[in-house]
Amino acid sequence: MAMTHTRTETVADAMSGAPFIVHPDTTLLDAWLLMEERGIATCPVVSQTGELQGMVSRVDLLRAFRPSRELPPLTVREVDRLPVREIMRCGVVTVGPDDPLVAALDHFVETRLHALPVVRSGPGHPVVVGIMTQGDLLRYLLRDAHPRG
Repeated sequence: MAMTHTRTETVADAMSGAPFIVHPDTTLLDAWLLMEERGIATCPVVSQTGELQGMVSRVDLLRAFRPSRELPPLTVREVDRLPVREIMRCGVVTVGPDDPLVAALDHFVETRLHALPVVRSGPGHPVVVGIMTQGDLLRYLLRDAHPRG
């Protein structure tokens, strides 16, 4: 009896390529306006050479307006001057394009993150090659589903 070999589905099968990104010196206001314009809730923060520096989300932007020990609450005027590097999350959970798709699924379920940067390792920081959102993964997993009715 011949065995059939099925290819393991990878992150590359479901990810979105060329994600919307911001740079560490992008102001909070500019990041917000770009995220709003594109209808996204989170994006990678990358250096000029594409190396991942962190992630910034709408929640991170909201947090900047809340009093904390790290930063005083911002005024609307200050939002136009404060760079994303001041509020971005570092030490970000990532996946690689060749990682099994189930690895991304596990990350989403266990961490409750909404997006994972897809990176290729190399010298220095990992370079962003895509992004996978919960929506991307669900679209891929349900791609063959047909509406009933």
